[in-house]
Amino acid sequence: METDLNKIINQLKKDFITNISVIGFLENNEITEIIELNNSYLIKGLSDVEWTYIVCNNPDELKALLEKSVSSNYFASVENWMIPIITEKRKAEWILTTMRYYLPDDVKVPENKKEVIPLTTDHIGYIISQSNYKQFLSPAYVEERINKSISAAIIKKDKLIAWGLTHDDGALGSLHVLDEYRKKGYGKEILISLIHQNRKLGKISFAQIEEKNQKAINLIEKLGFVRDRQISWIKLEQ
Repeated sequence: METDLNKIINQLKKDFITNISVIGFLENNEITEIIELNNSYLIKGLSDVEWTYIVCNNPDELKALLEKSVSSNYFASVENWMIPIITEKRKAEWILTTMRYYLPDDVKVPENKKEVIPLTTDHIGYIISQSNYKQFLSPAYVEERINKSISAAIIKKDKLIAWGLTHDDGALGSLHVLDEYRKKGYGKEILISLIHQNRKLGKISFAQIEEKNQKAINLIEKLGFVRDRQISWIKLEQ
């Protein structure tokens, strides 16, 4: 499968921004199944659950791929036109819709003005307790993200007050600043740190944000992130 993965990744990189999420997932997680039809794919892999990623531009091919697949419950980075096809035979338990943003390589990013350190596994419980997305996070998932990838934290008076990490596809995420420390630039400092860490690794920073989260959108747009497309995560009913 390793050869197949390298072949698929190289193919996907020809349209890198469109495929940035699935490329990141392929590179960072255990892939359990690949179903191919022409140049379309269903790719399943294990993270907190078994996610199915879709690489496809043709509705008929997507229907055919889904027919070939053993039933999937979770779909990631789904484009809008795919949703009616995925939910045609099974209702969605939930759909989380976001807007993807990415940071072009030529955008200059300032250096950090505050001390930023990596997260540790001691922070897991606190991160989840403060998150607005508790239903999508588990201790095992957060631990894996801290251990396997970049992260950023700001400590003040021995208290974790701001943090961020990357998700299983490499997207910047879980950005959070405690209420009493907001509007003081801490969120910006976390993002700046994550961007510089990514650039040292030769990676493009991207984020997927709910459109109602205008504060986060304003922040990343000020840093030069560019809007790409709307994508969703779906859990189907059993």
